[in-house]
Amino acid sequence: MPGGRPSKYDPKFNDIVWDYLEERQDTFDEETKRQTVNLPTVEGFAAHIGVNKTTLYEWEQAHPEFSNSLTQIREEQRKRLLDKGLSGDYNPTIAKLVLSSNHGMREKSDVTTDGKELPTPIIPLTREDDVQ
Repeated sequence: MPGGRPSKYDPKFNDIVWDYLEERQDTFDEETKRQTVNLPTVEGFAAHIGVNKTTLYEWEQAHPEFSNSLTQIREEQRKRLLDKGLSGDYNPTIAKLVLSSNHGMREKSDVTTDGKELPTPIIPLTREDDVQ
């Protein structure tokens, strides 16, 4: 970066992603019968290596191999939210919210056609000057 501070990027961060994912496993306390959720996040990884999340996004654009590593974090998050949200191990409402916000998943409802094709045309199209 001309005129700026040198980047702290190090290719070893790609390996550290795997360590981070291994550390971010949920735990279950037999005594209290409570689960502690340790969902991996890009923001959590940024804190783990001591940088700001925007720095990770810059590195993601500049280093394709690092982009793949961040994709691994996102995919692990998506997989856990789906699997554990469906099984009830995670709060389904929160899982749905995060999947919608972070992973582009949306609930769709067809309230107009009941799943059938629309007849063509639904409303005859006329120009305004054709109507008297």
